[in-house]
Amino acid sequence: MFKKWIAMLLAVGFLAGCDQKAQASLLPEMDNFHFVAQQAREKNIPIMIMFTAYHCEFCSQVDAAVLTPMMRGGLYDGYAMYMRKVSTDNSRQIVFSPSESLSKFDFARMYRADITPTVIFVDWRGLPVAEPLVGSMDVQLYAAMIHQRLNVAYERIGNPMRLPVNPEQMRRPLP
Repeated sequence: MFKKWIAMLLAVGFLAGCDQKAQASLLPEMDNFHFVAQQAREKNIPIMIMFTAYHCEFCSQVDAAVLTPMMRGGLYDGYAMYMRKVSTDNSRQIVFSPSESLSKFDFARMYRADITPTVIFVDWRGLPVAEPLVGSMDVQLYAAMIHQRLNVAYERIGNPMRLPVNPEQMRRPLP
């Protein structure tokens, strides 16, 4: 009887751990940089790209604790920036321009994203406009660092918008 209880507890623990990895990310996979870049150009906002890999636990933590809540809140994607991820172990191609496609691995190499997670900020041409975030850190600090990088990006692309230093103060201006 005792062995059955142990086996059942282990099975429940294993399944609970599997559920965390299986939770769906709201962060869209980058498949067409050219399309997203056109949208970013029209709105004059940067593109944030997180380079991730399936085996990367830190990537899952950053996505679940920081990026997915940002997507869910509706205050960031398409307003403050475009948010995408690139799974470097995904074999699909990214449309980079009307005449050029790259593997996701080569796309990551182009931005020197050798470590996952790496979060970069680029303009509509694909040029870096702020320092990348490499690795993982405290959730509140990570979100604040994204705000700081976005403010640098806005300045470099000539966008007067500025985000509050504290992400909890993030509000969309009323129309």
